[in-house]
Amino acid sequence: MLFGGSLVNQFINWEHDEISPGSGDHEGIMNSTLGNFNLNIGLNDKWNLAVDAMAGVRQMDFKGIENIHHRDESKTGLGDVRIILRHLVSNETFGPGKRMFLGYGVVIPSGNSLPENPFALGSLGKEHTHFDMSEGVYKILGEVQYFKRGESPLVFGGVGKLEVPLFPNKYGYLTGSQLNTTIMGYLQSRRILKGMPLFTISGQYRTSDYWNGEKAPNSGGAVVQLGGGLVWNMNGSMVTMSFRVPVLFTTNMVGEGASNIDSKTSVWGVSLSFRKVFDFHKFWPEAKEEDSHDHAH
Repeated sequence: MLFGGSLVNQFINWEHDEISPGSGDHEGIMNSTLGNFNLNIGLNDKWNLAVDAMAGVRQMDFKGIENIHHRDESKTGLGDVRIILRHLVSNETFGPGKRMFLGYGVVIPSGNSLPENPFALGSLGKEHTHFDMSEGVYKILGEVQYFKRGESPLVFGGVGKLEVPLFPNKYGYLTGSQLNTTIMGYLQSRRILKGMPLFTISGQYRTSDYWNGEKAPNSGGAVVQLGGGLVWNMNGSMVTMSFRVPVLFTTNMVGEGASNIDSKTSVWGVSLSFRKVFDFHKFWPEAKEEDSHDHAH
C-alpha cells in the first residue's frame, strides 16, 4: 500500500480594467492552499486502486473598493474525490526499460460548490462569487502514465489525464472537459542539496462551461507552465519540493465581448509532497504459513 500527500499553494494574479460603470477595476490574488491526500492499494501484480481527496482553502485578496463583483472572500472545506483503477501495462525493473499505467476512474464532487449562476446574479445587480472548493459535477476520467529509463542519466516520462463531465448538476452547471498533461525529467547523476533535480512542462486545456445551457463567458482556454524541483529519498520515503511559473494563459477571465478591456492573468505554484510504501504482509505471518501449508498439499 502506498500513502501520499501534498501541500500545494497556487497564486493567480488577476487584473482587469472596469468592465461596466460601477464595477470597478479588478486587481487581486486568488490564493489556494490545498492538501491532497492519496491512498494506493495493490489489488494484485497488475491492478491497483487509488483514492485521492482534496481539501483546503481558497481566498481572494482584492485590492480595491468592494462591490457586488469583487471583494475579499474565502471558501474552505472538502473538494472533489477521485477514485481510479490503474492497470500496469509494462514494468521493466532492471536496466533500460519502460513503465506504463492506464487508469480509469470517476470524480465525485463535494457539496462545496456554487449554488447559483454568478453571471445571472451579476446581471441582476446581486452580490455573487465565481469560485468554491468543488465544481459540483460528476465526471469520468481516463489516465496514461509513461516513464522510460535509458542508458543516459536522464529518466523522463509523462502523465496525461482527461476528465469529462457526465451531466449538469442540480443547479444547472456543466463543466467543460479538461485535459491535463505533464512531461517530466529526472537527472539521476546530479545532486543539489542532496536532492535529485526534477524538471517539468505542464499544460491544461479546457472546453467551455455552461450554466443552464448557456455558455459561461469566461470559461475554456489553455494554460502552460514550466517547473522544477528536487526529490529526496529519506529512509524509504520520497519527498519532493517543486515550483511552477507561468508561460501561457489563454483563458479570457474578463469574458466574451470585452476584448477592449485590458486584462492580465498569471498562475504561479509551489508544492511539497510525500510518498511512502507500507508493507502490511508482515503483520499476518500466520496467514502466510497457512498458505504455504495449503500449497504443500
